[in-house]
Amino acid sequence: MSMALGGSGALLMRVRRDCLYVDAADFATHMANVSNVALLREGDDLLILPICGAEAGGFLVKQVNARGDRAIHAADFLRLNGIDENRDFPIDATWTEARAGFLVVGFFADEQTWLAMRK
Repeated sequence: MSMALGGSGALLMRVRRDCLYVDAADFATHMANVSNVALLREGDDLLILPICGAEAGGFLVKQVNARGDRAIHAADFLRLNGIDENRDFPIDATWTEARAGFLVVGFFADEQTWLAMRK
């Protein structure tokens, strides 16, 4: 599903149609048993925090096919942070112990900066 540049320890994702899509194998490796996440903007970076228990709130992680791929429906969050709903692009998130979550560096950077960071 994802064509991100990820290395070991990276959670490979794709932003498409107001959702963050996670491949089934990557989800099972990095976020097994997670049903909700919190999405936070820290400057130009995106922080994805696993939340334990549906009663805690956050963005619901849904299984989207029989293979087990997951989608985090984040339309409002993306729109409020200036991400065009028609954009389709790969991202990779890296686990950070200091924040106890996944960090996507430069996610909210302008398009020129974002493209330059991935070269």
